[in-house]
Amino acid sequence: MALSLVKKAILTNPHSLRKTVGIFCNAARNHWNYQYKPGPYPKTMAERQAAAKKYGLSIEEYQPYPEEMGYGDYPKLPDIGTDSKDPHYPYDLPDLKRNFNEPFHVASEIIGEDRFNISVKHRIPMWQQWTWFLGAMFGSYMLYMYLDNYKIGRPVVAKQYPQEGPHYMFCPK
Repeated sequence: MALSLVKKAILTNPHSLRKTVGIFCNAARNHWNYQYKPGPYPKTMAERQAAAKKYGLSIEEYQPYPEEMGYGDYPKLPDIGTDSKDPHYPYDLPDLKRNFNEPFHVASEIIGEDRFNISVKHRIPMWQQWTWFLGAMFGSYMLYMYLDNYKIGRPVVAKQYPQEGPHYMFCPK
């Protein structure tokens, strides 16, 4: 199949051979495609419109990261974790819960469905969780410190060996 695509590309447009070979080499060697790299930070309105079109966003939705962060024209997407997305929506890629040509979040390796969920609303507030945890740890430590002087153990006698002391027989004679 790939060979027929290359033949068709060579016969229809000989100048496209370089691009076609580049695409197949990138796919075969799993290299980063130069087209995925974000462009420079948009300074004018025309550059903002071009960047919004590049990432498939409207100009109202598009907002780049601040220039000093170094992400170029990459869009600042909302912080919604994959686990918080609708599980019944018919996604193009249901494993990742995303659609075709949808840009990735900058922190997508951190906020995957099997990782940290940045947009979760906890049932119990975090301060209360920390209070319970530290209370249990401090309470256990204080109980240990209080009961440390009152050692208890199983009452046993020293093991008897044949060459030492008296020997007791536990069978009647």
